[in-house]
Amino acid sequence: ALKAGLGKTLMERIVENKPEAVTLLKTQYRMNENIMRFSSDYFYHGEVETAPQIKYRGILDYDDPIVWINTSEIETEPDEPDFKEQFVHEKFGRINRGEADLTLQKLEEYCKKIGKQRILEEKIDVGIISPYRAQVQYLRKLLHKKEFFKPYQKLISVNTVDGFQGQERDIILISMVRANDNGQIGFLRDLRRMNVAITRARMKLIILGNAETMTKHPFYKQLWDYIQKVNNKE
Repeated sequence: ALKAGLGKTLMERIVENKPEAVTLLKTQYRMNENIMRFSSDYFYHGEVETAPQIKYRGILDYDDPIVWINTSEIETEPDEPDFKEQFVHEKFGRINRGEADLTLQKLEEYCKKIGKQRILEEKIDVGIISPYRAQVQYLRKLLHKKEFFKPYQKLISVNTVDGFQGQERDIILISMVRANDNGQIGFLRDLRRMNVAITRARMKLIILGNAETMTKHPFYKQLWDYIQKVNNKE
């Protein structure tokens, strides 16, 4: 499909052929500034700005709005699933069981910090995104089994990047899945999709992925470096 020219969207064709007909909406009212800034700089030449009343929106005081949990630095016990990807089926792609477990563990930890009463009263909603359908299905099964998340089941949704197109959530977790020794990331090279994923979050974005694998691609290397910088970990 890409070779036949279907990798270019209708909007991209309009921008190329009739640039005078297109206006960039330069003020966004969804995301904390730190979540939005990388996307603005990388995709929109830094032209998108955050509305002043949204700029510092957050859930917890002294919180990092955007974090990347590097699974390549985590050691697992012999009886625990590791953080390596597994190929399931062409239709569903890949799965990373250790990363799925960690995704729900990190969400549980964050929910405990916020507090059950506040989550339910303020209806703080959560989106768990993975580019791979096999991982999405596995995450849904894990979520259904965990007693901790039962009170929040109406507030948590799990889907692919495309499934979250046009939506937003207070908290977004992204399970990248890919973890291998040769830096193969498959269709995670579709950067427009990843731009959609990272810009779904209003106040908290948690990325879970193998940085050694992902940062072999320049986009993810820049994203990793940006997150370290804004969190003063350089």
